[in-house]
This record gives sequence, C-alpha cells and structure tokens, in this order.
Amino acid sequence: MTLTHQNGLDQRVDDAHERYSTLLARTGYGVFRATPTGELIDGNSALATILGYADATELAGVSLVDEVFLNSVDGQILLATRAEGGFSEWTNSRWRRRDGSPIIVRVALLTKTNSSGRVVMIEGIVDDVTERQRRDELLRRTERMASIGTTLAGVAHELNNPLAAIIGFAQLLLKRPLASDDRTALEAINHEALRSANVVRNLLAMVRRKDGERRVATNINDIVGYIVRTRRYALETAGIACRVDLDPGLPLIRGDRAQLEQVLLNLVRNAEQALLPGVEARRPAPAWVHLRTSHDESNVIIEVEDNGPGISDSEAPRIWDAFWTTKDEGEGTGLGLSVAHSIVVDHGGTLSLERTSAQGAKFVIQIPIAPLDDSPALGETASHALDVLVVESADADVAFVERFLTSRGHAVICPGTAEAAVTLASHTSFDAILCDARLKLRDGSSVAAALRATTGGANARMVLSAPSDLGSESAVGGIENAISATRPYDVEELRRLIEGD
Repeated sequence: MTLTHQNGLDQRVDDAHERYSTLLARTGYGVFRATPTGELIDGNSALATILGYADATELAGVSLVDEVFLNSVDGQILLATRAEGGFSEWTNSRWRRRDGSPIIVRVALLTKTNSSGRVVMIEGIVDDVTERQRRDELLRRTERMASIGTTLAGVAHELNNPLAAIIGFAQLLLKRPLASDDRTALEAINHEALRSANVVRNLLAMVRRKDGERRVATNINDIVGYIVRTRRYALETAGIACRVDLDPGLPLIRGDRAQLEQVLLNLVRNAEQALLPGVEARRPAPAWVHLRTSHDESNVIIEVEDNGPGISDSEAPRIWDAFWTTKDEGEGTGLGLSVAHSIVVDHGGTLSLERTSAQGAKFVIQIPIAPLDDSPALGETASHALDVLVVESADADVAFVERFLTSRGHAVICPGTAEAAVTLASHTSFDAILCDARLKLRDGSSVAAALRATTGGANARMVLSAPSDLGSESAVGGIENAISATRPYDVEELRRLIEGD
C-alpha cells in the first residue's frame, strides 16, 4: 500500500470519526456504552444533561444499576435483556438524576457479543420523557375534569334546594323544646345536611368559572404568609414543624385571593392530615411541612412539601379525582385536591405532584406572572378626580369606602338614608355610584333602579355590591349597564370598578 493511499484512508477514517462525534454531540438523545454489569464506559453530552452532570467526561464509571435506575432491580432486569440483530424495543424506566430527583426515560438497548456469544458491551439510547408525560397527564386530567364539570354543576344545583329546606326546618325545630332523643336525631340531621351543603359548595367551586371578575394583581407571598399564620399554631401543637422560604423578589400574579387561599389551605391541610397519624413515631426526626415560593421567567412557583408517608404510584393518578380519598368515612369528601386543581387551572396555571428522593409528597403550583402594567396602584392618586355617591347599608363598609376613595383624590358623598341618596341624585350629577344591590326604598322598590332613573344616575358608572355568596348576576339584578362588586371588597378591584380601568 502506497503512502499516499494510506494517508487518504487515514483521512477518511478521521472524517468519519468527526462526523460520528458531531452526530453524537448534536442529537437530543442520550447515547452510552456500558459494561455488561452496567458501569458506563462513556456517554454523550445529551446523556450528561439528562442525568444532571456537568459534562460527558463525568459519566465514566457511573453505575446504571446502583446510581441511575431508581429501582436497582429494574436496572438488573433491563440490562439482562438481550437484543440480537438490532436495538430492543423502547422501554419506559424510572431513573434519577445526580441530585436524586426522579425522571422518566425511554431506553433502547443493544448488546455486543464476542465470537463465543458472550456479552462484552451494552450500547443504549435514552430519551427523557418526564416533561412530555407530565404534559400528557395534565391534559388528560383537565379533559377528565371538564367532562364531569357539567354533570357536577347540575347535581349541585339540584341538591341545593332540598338541602336548604332540610337545614332550615331542622334549625327551626331545634328552637323548640324537645325530648332528648328527638333533639339528638334533629342535631344529627342538621349536622349531616350542613356537611352535605359543604360538599355542594365545593362542587360548585370546582366547576364554576368567575370570568376573572375578582382577578387582581396579587402577591403570593402575602397569601402564603396568611395561611401559615392561621395554621402554624395547630401544626406546631400537633408536633409538626412549619418551615417557610419566601422569594423576596417574587413578581405579582393576577388572581382571586380567596380562591388561591383555598388552594394553599387545602394543600397544607392534606399535609397535616398525612403527618398526624405518625407524629409520635417520627421522633427524634420531627414531622414537617415546608412552603416555598420562587419564580422563573414566566411563572410564580409555590411548593408545599411534607415528610409524611407519601403517595404510592398506584394512588398518584387518582388523587385528582372528585370524591376519591384515603381518609376514613366521614373524615373527608375527597374534593380538596380536585377543587385546588380546578382553581389553579382556571388561573392559567398547573398543579402537579412531584416525586422526591426522600419520603413524603411535594405539590407544585405554577401560575403565570402578571403583565408589568397590571400592578396595583394602591396609595396613589387617581389620574382624574371623580364625584362618587356611596349608598351602603353597613357603616363599616361606608367608612372604609369613603376613606379609600378619598385617599385616591375623589369627592365622596355618603347620604344617611337611601331616600336621601335618591333625592340627591335627582339634583346632582355623579361620575360613579356605589350601591348595595339589596337596598330597598320604603315602598319596597330597588334603590339601585331608582338611582339609575335619576338625572344624576342616568349616565353614572353604576357599581352594585353584594356578599360573595350571592354571585355577580344577583348583584346586577337587571339594572341597565350596571357592573357588580362583591363584599368584602378587594381595594384594587374596587379602584378598577369605580375608576373604570
């Protein structure tokens, strides 16, 4: 062989090796070679990324069975598979990253044998499908919740009327003198009817969509702090430590504070109930609940983690189903996580159960960050002053509204009676009117309707308020061009409604 021919052959070999190396570096799949017992000989950069290593050089010597497979037995079984004449079928496996966090991968293997048929090397391709499976599960869960939503809403509404009658008559009868056995029976009826009514409320909360009428710029840290303050004493009294780590630079989200409080309260209570049976057995390693907030470029992230018994693989897919619970009969309705999931999805976010390397459970909420122009303007003066007529039935509401709107630079008038308000509106023009939707004049007619019929109320922005349990449609009550507000007021929502932003 001539020297020129040899040099050409060497060049072709070098070119092929370079193309092979480039292909391995650019592919999104992890590629590796390992000994028959599962020790990595080498791997590409994609595999290093999947497993959480800084670069591919750190992979040499890593044991697939002991350090990569979440269950070493699964690793031994998979590596024992022989695939002659090509790669084996793709197999889903649970692996763990270098930091211990679990991932789900698809693996295809090829065994290399020597002339005597003895396995000398295992080659494999790995595809990280953790995020893909999470998205698919979220989609299936959302579709499942949507499919039962209409049915649940119909059932809940049908149950409301008979439950109201049962509770009402039971409470009326309890006011009468009764024999001991009769009173005990009626108290049981009342108690169970109230419990059923609570289930109905949870059902409605799960399927109801509020169209964002109470969505305002909200600081999640404030909500977490409030929930911790309300539950810390009960937790610590039960021997459960409560840890909190809040991101001081957390952006605002756009949400309904009351609904988000319900989500966090449900998750904290779930953790508490999971820990209570084994608190004594845990010492000197005490039980704990850990709440954390953080954020990335798009979302605010809230984590609620505990070191309880955790959730088994068989139970994990069912925890979001309505009425499914591991609690004893009478101790839970099985709606807590279903309601929480529904609320978070309605806020454009996700609620998921994440696996951890330690015992316990970790729920992770992600909610989109509010636009920069959506931050509240509390404490600032309005761009232009308005004349506002306030007609409220509760003195405390009048005092709060007057103080807040005045601080914004508005001229606020609070007549002493509904009749005085109608008389005043007949002679004076107003930019906005805030009126209790339930107020009536002496003749039984609606105050809001009377105000709308006056000269001062004809063109005013009409904001009708009602308690949150009545709903927005009840508040508006057919008044032309009226908008609704729910009490107790959220100051940012009230500002937007009065000022028209």
